[in-house]
Amino acid sequence: MNETTVCFIDVNTEWDKAISNHKFDIYHLSGWVNSSTLIDEGKPQGIVADYNGKKFFLPIIIRNINTEYWDATSPYGYGGPIIDSSLTRNEIDIILEAIKMFLFKEGCVSLFTRLNPILNEEWVSTIGTSFSHGFTLMSDLSKTKDEHWNETQNQHRRGIKKALNKNIVTKIENFTDDRIKVFSEIYRETMTKVGATDYYFFDDSYLYKLSDSIQDRLILVTAYEDDKAIASSIYTICEESGIMQFYLGGTLNDYRNLQPSKLITHTARDWGREEGYKVLHFGGGLGGSTDSLYEYKKGFSSKELEFKTWRLIVNLEKYNELVLDNETLTELDLQSDFFPLYRKTSVKKEEVA
Repeated sequence: MNETTVCFIDVNTEWDKAISNHKFDIYHLSGWVNSSTLIDEGKPQGIVADYNGKKFFLPIIIRNINTEYWDATSPYGYGGPIIDSSLTRNEIDIILEAIKMFLFKEGCVSLFTRLNPILNEEWVSTIGTSFSHGFTLMSDLSKTKDEHWNETQNQHRRGIKKALNKNIVTKIENFTDDRIKVFSEIYRETMTKVGATDYYFFDDSYLYKLSDSIQDRLILVTAYEDDKAIASSIYTICEESGIMQFYLGGTLNDYRNLQPSKLITHTARDWGREEGYKVLHFGGGLGGSTDSLYEYKKGFSSKELEFKTWRLIVNLEKYNELVLDNETLTELDLQSDFFPLYRKTSVKKEEVA
């Protein structure tokens, strides 16, 4: 007899042990999930489903709507479910239907999940709705140094050479507390220059939380002119899955002409290849768009991955009621792809909640 059980478990070291037998990324680890609560302002929780001994894991952040109802979002970044490799698509749908029933009983209204472009690349389900936001970019680290250089666009090659000719030096550094202040100042200056919304001005407390929780899974690649840090980027590393990824970065305005960010990306790619990682995931443009950030990343690799989110309305009646209660929504808002729609405001923090 086919049976599916679903339960909540705390996201802690026991959670980390449970997912360690499957393919996971840094976004699934307890240190990352718990740190993300400082961004999404909710309670970390793990969903575990078992279908005849086959496991399905999903980390979420629970956000209260009122004393009776709540909704959930995946932690910041590319989370998505961790799925037993032997599960078929039909079995995954059975699990998702069981999860929907479980969440309904627990008072959940909706669930929003950012799918992992690498681990959830083949995600297909008849339960809920998948939505494509565009593409992210990835470099195959099994390629040789020469192959990587050949796939680097000419303007990036010129930038790398310029930085080297100006004696810019890059260093691979641990993401320690004493380096957070330096990184933060560089990052915030960059966010101000590009006109980023408040959502992307991460508080230092979040960076310190990351450092305390998963320091061994983060590296800084910092560019120096003499002894002054002029640009710096955070990369996540997950040795178990072989995934390395760009996370946050910036360059001081007065030094942008020296092209340190291009040298940093070049250095990071070399480091990942030499350390035996499988892929370097650059991410994409803002909200998955093909903007200048996307074009910059494409200059280092043309390998595209689809970035999708998965949305599940658990309690349709309550969902519609909450939408009607949101008197700020315009007719145009009601046609938008924002999810969950009842959380949409006239000034949104990001493309999707």
